[in-house]
Amino acid sequence: MTPSLKSALAASGYVGVWETNLATQTVAMTGALPNLLGVDEQRAAAGVPVSAFLEGVHPDDRERVAYLIQEAHRTAGRFEADFQTNDGPGGVRRVAARGRVEIDADGRGHRCLGVVLDLGDGGLADLTVSAQRFRAIDRVVDALIAVRPLLADAGSPILRTLIDATLLEFGRLLASQMEQADRQIN
Repeated sequence: MTPSLKSALAASGYVGVWETNLATQTVAMTGALPNLLGVDEQRAAAGVPVSAFLEGVHPDDRERVAYLIQEAHRTAGRFEADFQTNDGPGGVRRVAARGRVEIDADGRGHRCLGVVLDLGDGGLADLTVSAQRFRAIDRVVDALIAVRPLLADAGSPILRTLIDATLLEFGRLLASQMEQADRQIN
């Protein structure tokens, strides 16, 4: 990733993405997410136990986030959580994590993919002005994540790359909306 792309993503509120292997219960993380959670970047890229991810969640939110993770994995459904990170190198930050469990040919969940955005001092509850737009984008992101595994059968790496780029762009748009709503509130 180029330095300018990293700067643009950081400015948009994008923190990073994660991919959880449900069979091994390991999570690989990219971007600034490992640092925010106090996980070594190289270890995070290779995959760490879900418990290492949870250690980076603020104690006030840890039990709730652990429950939401278990439910998403158990039901092969969506994962949505707003939480504070631990007081690590980046300090306590409020983040929004959104993801979805992909299913295999037998309908069982095999991995969870998602994105994390920095909410700063606010939260999604502050987005009353753009809540409908946020929900619409959220539904589109949900659909893109659901379609992503089907592209493996289509044999088109270009389509998969386009979906990944689209997901990153939606992350940028969501972060921008959050900033605008925060400015309107303050």
